[in-house]
Amino acid sequence: MSAAGIEEESAGLLESHSIGTSKPPANPAAAELFHDFCGRPETAQVEVTVENRFFRGFQHAEIDWNKPVHGLLVDFKGDSMQIGMILQRLEACGEQYVFLGNPPPFNGGWHFTALDDFEHVFEQKKLDPAWQGIRVWHKVNYVPSVTEQGEPALVPKEVFDPKNKQQGAIAIGEKFKLTTLFLTGGLMPHTLNATLLDQSDACAVLLRSLELGTSFATIGHGLDVLLALGKDASPLQGRKAAVFPNQEHLLRIHGVEVAPEALCIDGGLVSASCWSQATSEPFFAALKLPAETRPEKLPRTARCLQRSTTETVFCFDGSKMSGGRSFILGDSAAPTVAFFVDDVADPIEAFTILNHLAKLKFNIHLISHSQAEHERGDASEGASLRRVKTETVWGNAMYALKDCCCELLTLPANLVDASLRFDGFFVAGGQCPYYMMKDPAIKAIMDATPIAAAVCHGPEALIGTKWLHPFPSGEVGKFVSYYGAWMSFRDVLHAYERKKPGEICEDATGRFFTGNAPNSTQAMVVRACEAILKERSD
Repeated sequence: MSAAGIEEESAGLLESHSIGTSKPPANPAAAELFHDFCGRPETAQVEVTVENRFFRGFQHAEIDWNKPVHGLLVDFKGDSMQIGMILQRLEACGEQYVFLGNPPPFNGGWHFTALDDFEHVFEQKKLDPAWQGIRVWHKVNYVPSVTEQGEPALVPKEVFDPKNKQQGAIAIGEKFKLTTLFLTGGLMPHTLNATLLDQSDACAVLLRSLELGTSFATIGHGLDVLLALGKDASPLQGRKAAVFPNQEHLLRIHGVEVAPEALCIDGGLVSASCWSQATSEPFFAALKLPAETRPEKLPRTARCLQRSTTETVFCFDGSKMSGGRSFILGDSAAPTVAFFVDDVADPIEAFTILNHLAKLKFNIHLISHSQAEHERGDASEGASLRRVKTETVWGNAMYALKDCCCELLTLPANLVDASLRFDGFFVAGGQCPYYMMKDPAIKAIMDATPIAAAVCHGPEALIGTKWLHPFPSGEVGKFVSYYGAWMSFRDVLHAYERKKPGEICEDATGRFFTGNAPNSTQAMVVRACEAILKERSD
């Protein structure tokens, strides 16, 4: 494909995803929530300029398999900084690279990353403060499959037929294998676990690559892909790795040694706990991708292109509901609840929980992770508040709050008045639970509260609390989560249920409520609130 070819293709991609048009979702029920959100007095339209960077990778006919070939396992909503910096480095070093994944049938096989919704907001903004407003597009070059003989294989995208996935399959072997496979972080790894890697073909490809000595390079939750490869036991059992901050429990339940350092090299496994100043260059050095060749700007080649767009985001400012406070007062006789929400939460989940609690006139305390030493300023009430921002989901016609985000004022958990007693608590999903894990102040509130509700990735914030790990002994109630995060609960899988997306689960006590997707939030919060009101009336 020529430079002109990728330019023409990129224009069609922006149109196919309605990028820059602010169209409401296609589904009528989703459109109703969208219009409700956008019509709220707390919601404002904000124009943003986005730099779209397109990478098509190497097509099968262009590759010399006698030289190194690097792969990136991809889907939608990857971390733009992680993927973008890896691609820049590969281009700068003149390396061959390909994208592996499940090609969307409606757009020629392209996925794109999230926009500024970094996996580790604090560390990544320190690493490159200028990395803002960048969306990375990537085109699937190979689809994981098997040959007719059942051998793990890759199918070049140009010949891939979804009705006959074995057609054109090339068995992975010594002369046809990847040098490196990058597994980046954010929420994309869990999307892969729930979709592509929920099929045996893709799992077999990764396991065969491990056997053949392909180096696996993981960042943050990219490691979760490898942890989830084995349903009975992880292929990383007995190895050593760096894990996302405060998720040491995840490695222990998989029999993986926790590396004390932020970057770990264990044979052919290079793992970074997160993408940061401390890990990025050592990560590249371990993969023999030197820094000195890095260009200042993305090169314009037949594989790369940049296009700028002006787009509208609808931003809901929760501080206008709370009067600039971290709590919303309801009726004096109504229940008091804690709402745990943090950066990069899912906007449907955050808005739906807050909106329903406010309609019932509950007294709502918005709480985020504990304040660290470096965050402490003056002792005034306003200085102690933390403004958190949800993710923004772009270009997904089926997602109700597409092109929408919430900004909410919260109080760090360690500043919450210890005398407060909550009738129940709610946890939003997205990436926000990872900021709350192993937080003593959050655990104390959850352990002291009689009714719990957590949606999508939210149940991960309950790890270590009485709800998932009762101490000294006790039974874990049935629960669900977003299925792509199942490996986080390997030690309590006997209580874990897999349901269709959008369903909820209630344990036998009627005190523990969970949902497995954004569209399960409304049903979950309604049922949990009914239980809270019943508890108060008994």
